[in-house]
Amino acid sequence: MHSTQHTTRQPRRPAVGARRVTLAIAAISVALLLAGCGASAKPATSTSVAAIKDGGDLRAALTGEPDVLDPATSSIYTGAQVYEGIFSKLIDMDASGKFVPDLATKWTQTNPTTWTFTLLTNATFHNGEKFSSADVKYTFDRILNPKTASAYAGLYAQIDSIDATDPATVVFHLKGSFGPFLTNLATNGEIVNQKAIESSDPARKPVGTGPFEFVQWVQGNHIAVKKNPTYFKKGLPHLDSITYKFLPVDQSHIDALSAREIDWADAVPLQQVPTLKKDLRFTAVTSAVAGIPDFLAMNTKKAPFDNPKFRQAIALAINRSDIRDVAYLGTGELGLEEVPAGSPGYDKTGVFGATSDTAKAKQLLAEAGFPSGLSIEYLGLSQYPELLKTGQVVRDELKKIGVNMTIKAVDVSVWYDAFVAGNYQITSAYQERTIDPDNFYSLVIKSGGPINTGGYSNPAVDALIDKAAASGDNKERAALYTQIRTKMTSDAPLVFTHYETLNYLMNKNVTGSTITPTLSLHMENVGFTK
Repeated sequence: MHSTQHTTRQPRRPAVGARRVTLAIAAISVALLLAGCGASAKPATSTSVAAIKDGGDLRAALTGEPDVLDPATSSIYTGAQVYEGIFSKLIDMDASGKFVPDLATKWTQTNPTTWTFTLLTNATFHNGEKFSSADVKYTFDRILNPKTASAYAGLYAQIDSIDATDPATVVFHLKGSFGPFLTNLATNGEIVNQKAIESSDPARKPVGTGPFEFVQWVQGNHIAVKKNPTYFKKGLPHLDSITYKFLPVDQSHIDALSAREIDWADAVPLQQVPTLKKDLRFTAVTSAVAGIPDFLAMNTKKAPFDNPKFRQAIALAINRSDIRDVAYLGTGELGLEEVPAGSPGYDKTGVFGATSDTAKAKQLLAEAGFPSGLSIEYLGLSQYPELLKTGQVVRDELKKIGVNMTIKAVDVSVWYDAFVAGNYQITSAYQERTIDPDNFYSLVIKSGGPINTGGYSNPAVDALIDKAAASGDNKERAALYTQIRTKMTSDAPLVFTHYETLNYLMNKNVTGSTITPTLSLHMENVGFTK
């Protein structure tokens, strides 16, 4: 279930909100909202860019296969990992969370509802079409068109109109003040070309202005891309090509790296992380403020989960330390909210069930009408061991309060269909790229949100979510999100269980890889040292 605005995480696993959302995670919060263009600092890398030797084919292992490569309709994080190297956005975000130029050279908020972007004049799409403001307007009009069925439409619902005033200038008119606007552009704002979309299959043959051009997709095996010789950023990309291989996260990843069958991997078995970080054959990259919040999703439309006291009992019965130790082998953070402890937006004040309380959980269970306990079913993902183990830990802890939870492990495609249709009682999910808290609450918690598959609805929470999104004051927004978390966690439509930190592993001769808040791979900065 993971969501964002960026895809479910099928690669690592399906995102929360389902695969329809390629959400995003990172944990930076609204402090990122800058009114003007920041310096174009590059993300911190594992080695000096000066050490990179241009050329070569990078063989990269991804934990899964994309659904589609159309940025407007992809809902799996693996899709984003690939297509973000094919497309460009107006603005991006560096490793520190600062907004930096991409297709826009500068941006200005002329009033609370108007943003003006000055665009590059030397960017070209892979089909030879020259990039202009018309492409920007088309991109967002297409996302907002109901016929597109884009999971990201909610991120841009505040757009009233877009004016392509001249080829190098585009003006966004919003319906009201909207705090997450720049963050949303930096996470889910890939610019497409109308001719490319309408003349071919955008799901299978993506055409962008990015550093790499699409070459081939061999279903079940790999996707190949090649260097864009007309890329607008001088000196990039370093690589001639990339072959994205679809591999499971197990010992085969490490064996393939050791045998030089692959050069880079987006994940490694958690039990090997401490050892691999010390292994001189490899370079490991991680981040303290970029990751993924995992949670238990409860279907509030199905008994007994339609009873708030029962959901509260579940929340209080869970020991997050046990989940981290058993399911994640001691890695990551105890999950209390949608952002990590290192985020400016982190505030565990008022979080219901922050610590386990078995006695109180038993009391609430009785008050919910189940003094003798009951049986429930957990929908598990057999391909994603951390999530399945989370279910096993929860099962053992619920036994202590008299709840018998059976686990039904299914294939990811079966899980996804059940999840989006609301055909489950309780399951594990996650949301990706929750850089701005609104990326989580508007999508997963708000009534009718595109990833609110559990049917939770609280008008008071909805009003707070709208108020926080409309505010341009960071202090006001932070206070509002504290109120939202207090009310939402008390209602317990879901329970945060863990905050995953990401780990990329590569052979020692690969450098330039970084983890940014948007979770974009930025393969244009990656290369070989020899």
